[in-house]
Amino acid sequence: LGLSNRVESPATVLIVGLMFGYAAQAFVTVLVAGTDPDKLQRWVAWGFGSFSGITWSKMTIFAPLILIGLGVSAATTKQLNALLLGENYAGSMGLNVRRMRLVTMAVASILGGAVTAFCGPIAFLGIAIPHICRGLIGTSDHRSLVPATILMGGIVALAAQMVSLVPALAGETGVFPLNAVTSLIGAPVVVFILMRSRKGVFTG
Repeated sequence: LGLSNRVESPATVLIVGLMFGYAAQAFVTVLVAGTDPDKLQRWVAWGFGSFSGITWSKMTIFAPLILIGLGVSAATTKQLNALLLGENYAGSMGLNVRRMRLVTMAVASILGGAVTAFCGPIAFLGIAIPHICRGLIGTSDHRSLVPATILMGGIVALAAQMVSLVPALAGETGVFPLNAVTSLIGAPVVVFILMRSRKGVFTG
């Protein structure tokens, strides 16, 4: 957020974000290199992604964070709709754009961080599902899009988890990486969206 206030180019923000990601990955690699084998095995299993490790004791922390994030998302649909028409228009309607941007990023960070901490890095669902829902319901109205995304996201995530537990795929380890399943679902959707949004570039 601090960078986006100083840099106008979205491409520059994206590139710097990738660099932050690579730096964090390098730091994690250093930590992994010095850990003992038991903890390393647990880290590898976490990296596959799975919902199987969520016990009732963990739900006391996990559930409140998710409910708070989803509640704020549902309560700010009107403000998100105003932002669809641009920040200048939203500001002229009395919306505090800076505060709304902070709230949106904070909620997204809480939801993404909580799921990643407890379930591992579940790739592509957060990017693909909203676009799929927008295409299915035919509207960008967040009053419909937010609940539809929550519902479809849960359904697709559970379906992917069931696929990852199929014995024929799980093999001797007993589990197929959930990340692989969600990537197979989400990656084609993201590629399709990028190609459609830049159709003039690809066909010109």
